[in-house]
Amino acid sequence: MRSGRVRLALAVLCAAGLVRAAPPATPDVFVAYPAPGQQVAHDHVILEGSVTPGASLTVNGRGVKVGPDGLFMEWWPLNPGANDLRLIARAAGKSGAATVRVVRTVTRALPALPTAIQREGLLPGEGREWWDPAGDSPAERRVDLGFQGSPGGRATYRIGAGSPLTMREGPAGTYRAVAVVSPADALQNAAVTFSLTGRDGKTVGAVAPGRLSVGGGPRVATQKMGSVPGQALNPSSVRVTTLDGAPLLYPRDGMAFTLVGRVGEDVRARLAPGVGALITAEQLTMLPGSVTPGSVAPVAGGVITLNGVAPTGSGGSASVPADPGAVATLPAEPPASSPAGSAPQGELRVRLPLDGARLPFGLVQEQEGRRLTLTLYGPLAQPLDVPASSDPLLESVEVRPVGLGITRVVLNLTAAQAWGFRAGYDGPDLLLTVRRPPALNPARPLEGRTITLDPGHGGTQNGGAGSLRVPEKNLVLPIALRTAELLRAQGATVNLTRTGDVTLGLYERGQSAENSRSDLLVSIHANALPDGRDPRGIRGPEVYFTHPQAAALAGTILGQLRARLPELGPGAGLKAGADLALTRPSGQISVLVETAYLTDAGNLRTLHSAAGRERFAAAIAAGIADFYAAQAAGQVGAALREP
Repeated sequence: MRSGRVRLALAVLCAAGLVRAAPPATPDVFVAYPAPGQQVAHDHVILEGSVTPGASLTVNGRGVKVGPDGLFMEWWPLNPGANDLRLIARAAGKSGAATVRVVRTVTRALPALPTAIQREGLLPGEGREWWDPAGDSPAERRVDLGFQGSPGGRATYRIGAGSPLTMREGPAGTYRAVAVVSPADALQNAAVTFSLTGRDGKTVGAVAPGRLSVGGGPRVATQKMGSVPGQALNPSSVRVTTLDGAPLLYPRDGMAFTLVGRVGEDVRARLAPGVGALITAEQLTMLPGSVTPGSVAPVAGGVITLNGVAPTGSGGSASVPADPGAVATLPAEPPASSPAGSAPQGELRVRLPLDGARLPFGLVQEQEGRRLTLTLYGPLAQPLDVPASSDPLLESVEVRPVGLGITRVVLNLTAAQAWGFRAGYDGPDLLLTVRRPPALNPARPLEGRTITLDPGHGGTQNGGAGSLRVPEKNLVLPIALRTAELLRAQGATVNLTRTGDVTLGLYERGQSAENSRSDLLVSIHANALPDGRDPRGIRGPEVYFTHPQAAALAGTILGQLRARLPELGPGAGLKAGADLALTRPSGQISVLVETAYLTDAGNLRTLHSAAGRERFAAAIAAGIADFYAAQAAGQVGAALREP
């Protein structure tokens, strides 16, 4: 009653002008994207952010739609060059402003006159060296040459002191040629010189930054010890690529390579005749001097081989079964819990003898559910024994030569591989490890299971821009924490890569899952579009995975997200074969969940609301539970089918 009298008195005083209400605050403008000075190579940019709720907004005098919460998202056109976007928010007679400069980069063609060569983009842009050209194929000795210049001219190139050779034009102003270096060429730091005679009769020249050298002999290098985190993370920072830059294999510590050239900062390896690869030189330990092809160089812990020639050791001459169709059954190490050198319980371990040779091998591939295939660049050190296997998970091991210097090893399993695998050196051997299906309780299938949840980003890594002033890192953390509570309530052990706003490296997250021997690694994110993508209509959840073993989990999580949050839109769905740091780990099932799009207003508002985050957490937890329930039901069904 007393408070009512106070309010009445204040109202009387205000009406009399004796007490003045606080003046309205000046509305502010928050631009989440683009950043000031952002360079964009497209004709539009996503302009997103928020203003004080209730304020209106104009950009360069044009009205922009603003939601009740102040959110705005616009697909804004850009002119070539600098674009100054002036944003003004107005409310209650007051205004606040912000200016963002966005630079649209445009490559302009040179005019026909005067004759000129554009100095940027000359090819080769980096040095090339051939240390063993006689062993290279013509494709490996190929050099792409080119430049941009005035259209309609006559162009030539010259390598070192060689004769000028004609280049072709197409499209207009683009001049190209292909040179194939000969093993007999005596090139040492030779320059590539271009000449262009234009329509005005004038001739101009330019020298490409990349120099060419031939000779010196093959060399040997090994992957630096301690440079590869974990046993199954497959980090892109140390991967080996094809000559075109596509991922080829993920090295392990001590992996040995025959090096036959250099391309810029990368060295070129010969994995087998005709199989070239590029490796960042910084990740290797280079052995001194050059070597004779086919020779053996000693290194710590064993020997390495060159050009697919394996050493002769105590196990006899290196070989594989002569019959290309031979199938051998290797003894599988029995499960054990503690003795040193034995397999941890829950793993199948198969040893391939290398006699200490650290031969390169490709990433293990899953095929047809029950087959794991490994490509080995070189032969096994000795023929395989063929005793009957006592392991119920392993049916047989196939060893097949599939080309000069290449061996394919296939593990045929008795049950679908769905829980994790890895390959690595172990003493003198190459060890393939496969996780066995765990025994699940159909009534409580999560009981005793270990799951790693990874809230994306954190600390200095904000992730996607939050137009409502909360970045991605702070939107996904509460979802992950709540998901963990829901899973623990069902009996699971949950390992969180972070529980607060801390900075983590990409591979620390995968290493955390590996160290905790988790069944699953589920990384939780919110999506956003790159420059040049129109955000209108792109919305909804997506789940990424690399290995087929993760397909079932990805499907159950996506199904629950779509069922529990239909307003998000269906999204693009499952993204198989993803090349992401958090999906490449193969030691456990690994998926990355993009819950929704930060660049869609409706999706963002759902992520921003406490009720929406609760539904995201419930969907992810239910998807994980569905996966385990299906696996448990499958085990029961299999048991019922047994005679």
